[in-house]
Amino acid sequence: MARTPLPADLPQDLPLCFARSASMAARALVRVYNAHMRESGLQMAQFSVLAGLRIDRYDSLSHLADGLALERTTLLRNLDQLRRAGMVAPCGSEGRGKRYRLTPAGEAALAKAMPFWRKAQDAFAAELGPDAALAYKRELSTLRRAAETLAADLDANPDAKAAPDAPSR
Repeated sequence: MARTPLPADLPQDLPLCFARSASMAARALVRVYNAHMRESGLQMAQFSVLAGLRIDRYDSLSHLADGLALERTTLLRNLDQLRRAGMVAPCGSEGRGKRYRLTPAGEAALAKAMPFWRKAQDAFAAELGPDAALAYKRELSTLRRAAETLAADLDANPDAKAAPDAPSR
């Protein structure tokens, strides 16, 4: 089926937008992981937070949010849901940062979910093949590093955020 051409005033590479492509891939991936994990009672976002807490390599909630590629407010919402479910509990703070730990129920939920996560992970590896799976992981890491570099550059140079040819105020 032939595609309808884009209007002439739009960039012709618009459908190839990095952000759009990455978002579409992420949504599709999460749908597959959530389907595999449904029986565990956890969604992928909750699983990621529990696993991140279990690994325990974070100095602050902001650091944990960065490591999980979540907005801090999204992490806080997930932590609140997990706290109400009895899976995590605050465990004091270091400096100004609040810390959380897995409760025994959280440890059990993570252990129960792990085989479902593994099944989803293995399904993608099988679908892609071992060489392609490794290549995609490397390319995604490269894309993320590039995005982080560009974001840091924009944060350091606010004038670069202005749209090209935009009237200055």
